[in-house]
Amino acid sequence: MDLKEMCMRSYTELVLFGSLKKEMADANDDSIRFELEDPTPLIDILQIHKIPLNRVQLAMVNHNAVPIKSIIHPGDRLALFPREYVVFADWNDLKF
Repeated sequence: MDLKEMCMRSYTELVLFGSLKKEMADANDDSIRFELEDPTPLIDILQIHKIPLNRVQLAMVNHNAVPIKSIIHPGDRLALFPREYVVFADWNDLKF
């Protein structure tokens, strides 16, 4: 792959917070970047990265809170917040 191809690729970014970050072996940096070729259900992204659904309190895509049935697109920024983040406790419509 040449430099032009690398620059044209759009990586999806997974940002983990709190205990979710501590539990991920490959989350040494602030985020995990991975290739996503097609739109993919959020639940599938969790399975790919071995993140238990019952550990997630809230997901945000491109800085907007999203429901569990959301689709993640190539190039999106997905942030996951664990259950211990009580600040989101009253976001009933978007909690997992």
